Amino acid sequence: MQRTKKQMYWGFQLLGWLTFTAVNLVFNYLSNGTISGGDAYYSLLIIILGIAGSHFLRFVINRYNWRKEKIVKIFHKLAILSALIGTLHISLLYLISSACSDELIKNFTEAKFITQAATFGTIHFLWGIIYFAVYFFRNFKKEEIKNLEQQSKLKEIQLNKFKSQLNPHFIFNSMNGIRALIEEDSQKAKEGITQLSNILRHTLTLEKRSLISLEEELKLLRDYLNLEKIRLEERLNYEINVTKSCLRYQLPPMLIQTLAENAIKHGISKLIKGGNLIINSKSDDTFLIMEIINSGQYEPGSLNLESASGFGIKNSIQRLQFIFGEKASLEINNRNKNEVLTKLKIPKS
Repeated sequence: MQRTKKQMYWGFQLLGWLTFTAVNLVFNYLSNGTISGGDAYYSLLIIILGIAGSHFLRFVINRYNWRKEKIVKIFHKLAILSALIGTLHISLLYLISSACSDELIKNFTEAKFITQAATFGTIHFLWGIIYFAVYFFRNFKKEEIKNLEQQSKLKEIQLNKFKSQLNPHFIFNSMNGIRALIEEDSQKAKEGITQLSNILRHTLTLEKRSLISLEEELKLLRDYLNLEKIRLEERLNYEINVTKSCLRYQLPPMLIQTLAENAIKHGISKLIKGGNLIINSKSDDTFLIMEIINSGQYEPGSLNLESASGFGIKNSIQRLQFIFGEKASLEINNRNKNEVLTKLKIPKS
C-alpha cells in the first residue's frame, strides 16, 4: 500500500511537470515557429527543478506538520514558501543555463526573471493546495470509513443484544405452554418438548447470523406452529402460502415466528373457539411483503411495547430498524371486524 502511494506520488509529479513544459513548448512553437535544442534543454531543466522544488515543499509541510495548522495560517505559509521556491527555481534555471550556453539566456531580462519567478511561485502554490486537498480528502474518507466501521460494530452489538433478549423470551413462553400441557395431557407434553427441542436446535444454528433466508425461517415457523397446535388442538388452524420466488429473501431470524406468536397469543388463544392463522407472501424486484392474518381484533394502544406482552413486537421493530433502516416497515391493523392483518415489508438485500 505504502509503495503504491509513493509510485502514485512520483507519477503525478512527473506528469504534472511534463504537462507544464509541454504547454510551454507549444507556446514557444506558436511564437517562434520552431523548437530549438536549447528550448528542449531548458524544458528538461524546468522539469528537474520543478520536481525538486515541489518535493522540497512537501518535505517542509510534513517535517513541520503544517497539516495541524489552521487553514488561514497554511495559506499564509504556503504563499511565502512558494514564492521563495519560485525565485530559487528561476535563479537556478538561470545559473545552470548560463553555465552551459550564453544562447539560452540571451533574452533573459529582469522583467522576465520577475515574471517567471511569479509563474513558478504560483505553480508551487497551486501544487501545495492540491497536495493539501488530496490529504484532507483522504483523511476525510478514512474517518468516514472508521465511523462506518464503528457504527457497524455498535449495530452488531445492539443486534446481538436484541437476539439474546428474544431467545429467553420465546423459550419462557414455550415452556409455559408445555407446563400447562403437563397438567392436561402428559403425552402431548412429551410431543411439545420434542417440538421445542427442534426449535432450540434451529435457533442455536441461526443464533450468530443477523439475516437468514425466508426458507430457513419457515422451517422454524412450522416447528413453532406444530408446538402450538399440540397445545391448542382444533382451536388453531394455520395455513402458509409462500411463493417459491420469495424463499431467497433475507430477514432477521425468528421474525415471522415472533409475529405468528403475537397473533396466536393476543388473538386466537383469546377466542373460545380459537381461529385461523394465514401467512401469505408476495414479492417484486425490490421488496418482500409478508402478511400474517389471524382471527381476533386488534385495539390500537392495547399492546404496550414496554410490557412483557409487547416485548416481541418491540424487539422485531428494533431489529428491522437496525438492519434495514426506514426501508423496512411493520404494521398491525384490523383487516375486518373478525381478523387482524400484520403486514411486514422488507427490502431485497
